Amino acid sequence: MNDSADYLLPEELDKLQSVLVEHMSTSGSMPLDAAHGYLSALAAHTDRVDHAAVLGEIAGEHGIEPLLRKFHEQILRDLESGEYGPLIMQMPREDGSMLPLPYGWCEGYVLGLNTAGEDRRELAAADEQAAARLTPIYAFLMYEESQMFDPPDEQAHRETVGELGESAVWLYRWWQQRGGA
Repeated sequence: MNDSADYLLPEELDKLQSVLVEHMSTSGSMPLDAAHGYLSALAAHTDRVDHAAVLGEIAGEHGIEPLLRKFHEQILRDLESGEYGPLIMQMPREDGSMLPLPYGWCEGYVLGLNTAGEDRRELAAADEQAAARLTPIYAFLMYEESQMFDPPDEQAHRETVGELGESAVWLYRWWQQRGGA
């Protein structure tokens, strides 16, 4: 059992999110959902992780790096245990429901996959099962801007969002079996 001190406290997560969002336009930091996707994609490729890609020009400032490391370690543990869920933003709607907005997480995941390298991307694309697991991630990047808050098929949208966590865990384990190569 993991010590709860290894997990970000809600106020630490809030601080990480606030600092990242506050500096996005000026320093190139990622929002938290994109950072979550990025770090998830690189979980089996730890030699390729670049926290500066998440932090942009705020690396070394605001005491944020220890929080990001803790966040990253938490993602690794969650993927390893299978207790993983992608960080998906939610939009409240007039009817009281929430619409999941997976675009940031998916963009971060694809950026992480690109960071892992063309050789690894091609290896995944060449494997039928791995490519099938990448499909829901890439699907959200195909939306037109007008569809992002009003999906053409809301039920399919929600079902595909529901596949993202399972796909991330499956891909993490698939990479692990290949030595992260």
